[in-house]
Amino acid sequence: MDWLGAARAAATFIRWAALALVVAVVVIAVAPRSPVRLDISIAKLGHLDHLAGTTPAVTVESAGRIAFKFTDPSLALRMLNLATTVPGLLLVAEIARRMAKLLRGAQDHDPFTVATARQLALVAKITALGGLTVWAAASVARWELSASALVDGRDVSVLHQSPLGWLGAALIIAAFGQIITRGVGMRTELDTII
Repeated sequence: MDWLGAARAAATFIRWAALALVVAVVVIAVAPRSPVRLDISIAKLGHLDHLAGTTPAVTVESAGRIAFKFTDPSLALRMLNLATTVPGLLLVAEIARRMAKLLRGAQDHDPFTVATARQLALVAKITALGGLTVWAAASVARWELSASALVDGRDVSVLHQSPLGWLGAALIIAAFGQIITRGVGMRTELDTII
């Protein structure tokens, strides 16, 4: 099986799927009365001790979250909601585009080059810095949405998501770049011996 070809096809598919999702999410968001949802910490809502439909043996988890839907969100709220997803999808599309290009080059030419290692290092930087930026933008947008949902203040716990996934992906890509760099160095050493 041609694993490079399969990986390139997967990267290309991911790129176009992410871009298609961006278009779909934007089209939905600009439509009036499109849904805007947000999960808020139960601790910000007061006491929910008397819920119907549960046995006396269970209680509401005070550290839990509950989902809310804005009934008639303004355009500003819909744009804030877009800021929670669109930047991440655009970053995924860009990373997939660059990886597909790298994989195409690996299929057509020698992949063990300094240029390949540099491109992998660049993709790792884009993933790390872009991931932190995406995380910050989404966190600020959720924080602002919580201000529109709560009578008293903002829900700081909407910042519960972490950028560690982006940083982990960047580390993996950078590690592959270092492996390629080491391979190029070993090849150069071997060429001087032979």
